[in-house]
Amino acid sequence: MLPETIQKVLDTADPTLQKTLEDRNLPGLGVGIVYKGELIYAGSAGKANIVRNVAVTPETVFRIASVSKTFAAVGLMQLWEQGKFDLHDPINEYLRDYKVTHGRRQAPPITFHHLLTHTAGLGEFAPLHKYLSPTAHFNVVRPHKAVPPLKKLYGRRLPAECVPGEKWCYANNGFATVGQLIADISGQSFSDYMRQHIFAPLGMTHSEFWRSDRVRDALAIGYNYKKKQDNFKPVIDLEQVTTAAGAMYATVNDMGRYIAALMGSGPAILKPETLEMMYTPQYQLDERLQGMGYGFKIDYWGDHRVVSHDGLWLGFISSMFVAPDDDLGIIALTNTANSVAISLARSLLRRMLGEGRGLKKRPSADKLADTPQLWPELVGHYGPKPGFNSNFRLWTSYGGELEVYEAENELKIRALKGSLKEGKTLRRAEVDDPLSFTGGGREIIFKRNESGELDRLLIKLNEFYKRPYSRSIRLRLKLLPIPLLLILVAILWLIFK
Repeated sequence: MLPETIQKVLDTADPTLQKTLEDRNLPGLGVGIVYKGELIYAGSAGKANIVRNVAVTPETVFRIASVSKTFAAVGLMQLWEQGKFDLHDPINEYLRDYKVTHGRRQAPPITFHHLLTHTAGLGEFAPLHKYLSPTAHFNVVRPHKAVPPLKKLYGRRLPAECVPGEKWCYANNGFATVGQLIADISGQSFSDYMRQHIFAPLGMTHSEFWRSDRVRDALAIGYNYKKKQDNFKPVIDLEQVTTAAGAMYATVNDMGRYIAALMGSGPAILKPETLEMMYTPQYQLDERLQGMGYGFKIDYWGDHRVVSHDGLWLGFISSMFVAPDDDLGIIALTNTANSVAISLARSLLRRMLGEGRGLKKRPSADKLADTPQLWPELVGHYGPKPGFNSNFRLWTSYGGELEVYEAENELKIRALKGSLKEGKTLRRAEVDDPLSFTGGGREIIFKRNESGELDRLLIKLNEFYKRPYSRSIRLRLKLLPIPLLLILVAILWLIFK
């Protein structure tokens, strides 16, 4: 007998998927729900291949993109359980083909802990000139070509931009290096290790980190939706050199087996205490905000702990949420780059957890009195610590800067770009903390330094420091597309040469 909240979701799941597909212009969609170790729902809608009229099924293979990172984290932690290394060991003692380095001589060494928590200081990209190397194929290859080893991309060294542990910055190259460490420590190729030690024990027979016969024939085509023509166009089909960071293929059924294992059901791929360590914040700016475990982001929806990861690749988006203490998890996969897969998975899980049952601990914002006497302290411009590469996602999300200001007798926040561009009202979030707010769907907490000066604000895993406004931030925003354009030109040359 399923809990009522879960049963209600299952009763309407099929029409929900179909409506989402139609309303959000998706070619195909797959969703799996796991409860107490069982895949209780494996639903699908739409087409995996429009031209051939192939329907999406629970056995359709999708590219799960950065959800791959959680598998790499599990694989590395298996080796840690065997005593192969300590999490605070320098990774360069184990890397064979290249080293991860920092320009500052006094910088502490980069450790396994840093890589698994995105605090190694690597940033979003390797240096631009490494992508321009023909031997590395510009970090992408056509599916019929062999994927070169990482040493062809990085050369002898992969430089970090920031001192390790200084700040959180999402790093694909960091998790690519996790894959390299698995290979160097185990003596197997990364793909072979994952097949033998994760896929095989869990019965994931249609999952792979390269396009083998296990996944090739059932693979969904990735599409872009063209609004003007009201149709779908296939995307460029490419493989990543940074394999462990986002190159995995999987089905809804296989991901159901994986989610069950993450909740301690079925074949054990990790000890329960190891999974608990991975689901515990290892980096967190404030206990009320999102934390970073080993390979998983960690949030608390009221009393419910939720670990998650999303993924984006050309023509694909994936989203996985797991509430381990509730024995409940969900995966959503779609073959177009539409973030509705993320919002759908989140919405369905919230409904199954019971909406208001333990999900809302804080008082309604409109019931808390404003504190305008504090506003002069809060008003100002806030930006991250220096580092273009390590701040890349903040540039794409906010334009690299946030402004807190007063308007219409309200305290507001805005950014140079993104969903905060038009400005959002900041409303108090907690009775006992006048520096805790919500705005634009985000939790925002202001902090004081040791001298009592209000000097920064926190959003999720990111820290923004108060600073004098400089117009150079806008200039750098305008220059942002230049390195991306160079990379795009190189990729196109590779494809069409």
